[in-house]
Amino acid sequence: MIFGSIDAIDLNEIGHEGVRRAVEYARTHDLTALEPGRHAIDGDALFANVSEYTTKPFGECTFEAHRRYIDVQVVVSGAERIDVQPIEKLAAEPFDEAADNMFLSGHANASVVMVPGMFVACFPGDGHKPGIAVGEPAPVKKAVFKVLA
Repeated sequence: MIFGSIDAIDLNEIGHEGVRRAVEYARTHDLTALEPGRHAIDGDALFANVSEYTTKPFGECTFEAHRRYIDVQVVVSGAERIDVQPIEKLAAEPFDEAADNMFLSGHANASVVMVPGMFVACFPGDGHKPGIAVGEPAPVKKAVFKVLA
């Protein structure tokens, strides 16, 4: 997991080229202007899924993980908490190859509160539980950059 400020991080310190490109894209484009849906950047190697939803109470959120893609999550408006835990410390359900997704359960060892201007990159070994309400459930707009691992 990498967590930081889109504007403050030194892009040269990000070791994965795709993650670096996603953060640079978020830094140089107006994400507030993007409509919900998939936005092509570099074919299947790098794209953004934009969504708008209401955050949920902690107990209604679930850990997930991916094998093919790294998630670079950027909150565009609102705030949400994302919990993270290495997948080997979580109980996993069967992996869905077509969706590049598996759901997991267990407890987090780290939490980050995402507000506009911040990003978190979750790698294939990072179970992540997004969408957790900070206080009461509230609206969020988020771009999730999918980076081919």
